[in-house]
Amino acid sequence: MKKKELNFDLKQLRSYLEILKENSFTRASRKLKIGQATISNHIQCLEEMLGIRLIIRTSKELSVTPKGVIFQAFCKKLFQDIENLKVGLGKGFGGVSSISASTIPSIYILPNIIASLKKDHPDFYYRVEVSDSREVVEKIKEGKTEIGVTGKQFKHASLVYEDFSSDEIVLIGPLDHPKSVNIQDLIKLPMISRENGSGTRDAYEMALKRYQILPSELNIVFENYTTDGVKESVISGIGVAFISRLAIERELCLKNLRIIAINGLKITRKFHVVYLKNRHLSEPAMELKNALHSNIE
Repeated sequence: MKKKELNFDLKQLRSYLEILKENSFTRASRKLKIGQATISNHIQCLEEMLGIRLIIRTSKELSVTPKGVIFQAFCKKLFQDIENLKVGLGKGFGGVSSISASTIPSIYILPNIIASLKKDHPDFYYRVEVSDSREVVEKIKEGKTEIGVTGKQFKHASLVYEDFSSDEIVLIGPLDHPKSVNIQDLIKLPMISRENGSGTRDAYEMALKRYQILPSELNIVFENYTTDGVKESVISGIGVAFISRLAIERELCLKNLRIIAINGLKITRKFHVVYLKNRHLSEPAMELKNALHSNIE
């Protein structure tokens, strides 16, 4: 009997990993932007080629078989090896360095640093993907990007975090708002909040907890997923908001809003570079990491 050849299609492997990550064929198909029939066919082809069941699927739930777990580990390693190969071979294979960054670093820190690097290294190429802090770390863990820049740490044995700068989180309000408030006054103010997973939100919630103010006690009147959305909401008079000091320099110059001092409270956080402990960083990634350490005050 002729042995079966293992002829893998990377699209099939990517579909398999995404299904397990999302625990759903439907969510995986949406994430990959392919039809559900296509993603189901990918799994069927893999199972027929391997001669094993990978996934047990019922009308209510999905589970991976023991052999499916082994195959999952293989797929993860394969994609990691492919990413390492791209880095080793250079720009012609899909970009020299991929970066995941949370909102504030991606807008207010990385552009100037990368512009400076490009002057000395015009052949360097960077691709920046913007996510919240938690998603940044997940992409690093999965090997999807080389380095991450974030305002929050999610500890994991495979990750290395390096501090490179600090940031101040300030309370902002419209121009007619009083210039200062007491800490306990915060629960009375109409508050505009960032989404769960935001490093800014985590920073101010942790600071307030030290003063026995729980997130549930804040008077949240509006939630926004972007820094610009938060600023415009404040300018429009919806409420006050905590935000990075880096993000409001232009608005302060234009006098569109004001910083509201909180008596007895100053909120700071650190920015971190994060990368996989055992991953070889490309030259552009390493140069970027070094530049963040040396050029940010």
